[in-house]
Amino acid sequence: MNKKTFFRHKMLTSISLITLLTYGCGSENSSAPQPKAIPVSTTVLNSSTLIDSTEFVGSLEAVERVNLAPKINGRIMNIFVEEGAIVNRGQLIAELEPEQQQEDVNAATANIQAQVAAYNQSLADLRQTEAQRDSSSSDVARLKASVSSAQANLKTAEANLESAIADLDLAQVNYERSVFLVEQGVLPKQDLDDKTRDLNSIKANVEAQRKTVDAFRSNVASAQEALKSAQSNFAAAQERVESAKANVARSQANIEQAQSNRGSIEQNLAFTRLIAPIDGIVGDFAEFKVGDFLNVGQTLTTITNNRRFHLNLNIPTENLDNLRLGLPVEIIKADGSVGVKGAVTYIAPLVNQDNQSINIKITFENDGTLKDQQYVRTRLIWDTKPGILVPTNVVTSLGGQKFVFVAREGKSNDDKTTMMAHQVPIQVQGIQGQDYQVTSGIQQGDRIITNRILDLRDKTPISLQEVTSQVN
Repeated sequence: MNKKTFFRHKMLTSISLITLLTYGCGSENSSAPQPKAIPVSTTVLNSSTLIDSTEFVGSLEAVERVNLAPKINGRIMNIFVEEGAIVNRGQLIAELEPEQQQEDVNAATANIQAQVAAYNQSLADLRQTEAQRDSSSSDVARLKASVSSAQANLKTAEANLESAIADLDLAQVNYERSVFLVEQGVLPKQDLDDKTRDLNSIKANVEAQRKTVDAFRSNVASAQEALKSAQSNFAAAQERVESAKANVARSQANIEQAQSNRGSIEQNLAFTRLIAPIDGIVGDFAEFKVGDFLNVGQTLTTITNNRRFHLNLNIPTENLDNLRLGLPVEIIKADGSVGVKGAVTYIAPLVNQDNQSINIKITFENDGTLKDQQYVRTRLIWDTKPGILVPTNVVTSLGGQKFVFVAREGKSNDDKTTMMAHQVPIQVQGIQGQDYQVTSGIQQGDRIITNRILDLRDKTPISLQEVTSQVN
């Protein structure tokens, strides 16, 4: 047998063996029993809420948090609360030594008393000058009456003088006529003597009347001079009254200024008492203790009210169209569950040019689990819609495609109806908690297999051990 014939024989022998093995295996498969059903648990899918959200992290800031610091320099005399104590607004926290401030208050009080005494003296001076003015006013009134009386007397005297002069003129005419008639022998010399006596008597009367007029003119002049002096005195008295009133007003202003100064100084005394401006929890006194000296503005401790918190976040500008006040926000706990819920309460009007983001502020009402400056993970919820959620542990992946096994009836090899695991491709859009958000492939009412996933293949016979309904 040559070498070529040997190899041909060997090949034919191999082909025959393969054919026999193939026939034997085929015969064995055709007669093999149906695979045993795998016991599995299933969950009936219900409609769920799909949440479109983005996670952010940040630190909480208490809405009410103050650094308790003095407004004056001083040495700590007393601390009235313990670290961590819950205090109310207006409660006394600490006290500085008030010695210098008390001395300033005492000095200010003494100054007020001095200003009050000065005011009382100026008021007494005013009353005295008013009395002098009133007396001068009375003198003016009296002298005006005297001038009027003197002027009336003068007028009477002047009238009497005019009458006497008229009588004198008549007596002079009668005398001259008597002289002529006596010289002519018409009348006796006795008539001339009578006329001469009458003329001399009237002349004496005229002279007396002239002296009376001069006397009354002098009286009028004296009365007018006295009136002028009295009026000058009244004007001076009135000026003294106005000056006294100004002194009273100045004294009153000085009192008010002194009282205001004392108020400011008393405020400094009040500043020695450090009062809680808000309700909250007292921080530590790590840096200062009783006896230490505090300067203006140095923080003694903090008071924090953990009732409400703000969280400041910078949101990329691509989310600008979705931003709005009131957007819900959830704090995610360490175990992935939802914690305290809040909402967006502020959106900045300007974009940060450095990182093209928008600052927003989220407000949370504390349920007792949050602390100031706590680092938290949050979920900002943009939108919600109905859909299907599937636990991530029941989803498998193959070549980038995700699948779930759905329990459905099917035909076995012996053409019998049996329950099978059908491998169904699904489309997902994200993870929500511990679940995938499913957009297509399965629907409400489908029974999803939740265990023995690695033991299953498409159309693997199964038996249902436990059927539950999905809880959302």
